[in-house]
Amino acid sequence: LARLPGAKSAALPSSACAEPHTRPSPGPMASMGAGASSGNIALRNCVQKSLVFTPELGKTALRVKSLHRDCLRSVAWTKRAYTVPLPEREMRALVSLAFREKSSISDMHQINRLIAMGRMELEETLMLWKGESHIMQLFETLAEKRDKIAEPPPTFLDTFFDGK
Repeated sequence: LARLPGAKSAALPSSACAEPHTRPSPGPMASMGAGASSGNIALRNCVQKSLVFTPELGKTALRVKSLHRDCLRSVAWTKRAYTVPLPEREMRALVSLAFREKSSISDMHQINRLIAMGRMELEETLMLWKGESHIMQLFETLAEKRDKIAEPPPTFLDTFFDGK
């Protein structure tokens, strides 16, 4: 590419985390990420995402709790950014349900993989790389799982009367 006269050469960041998605035009909002209002969650997410997998359950538990808190903190912003029609309380309950669903997993490699995937999903949401349909599908799927858990399994008489 040809350089413009008087333009300074800029080094490329070593990772995507080094410099959040920025707008090319100068201004006060130019250095902030596209999705993060304050950038704190996005920065913490970036650092946590780049951590090496931990073989110790104690350190992994802290990373899971940190991810869970960051997801819950970003619910209000996600609701506004993606115009989700659900109340924030229900959205938080569904996010917590997703974490509780995976609480029985004991394999450290799988836990570390899920943490990395969760951080990537959070980053995609905060940076507005997802569409409204993706977010709505996530919450609809979680609501269906919640409803399935809430209804008791059919008894023998229920299946008998249904003719099954």
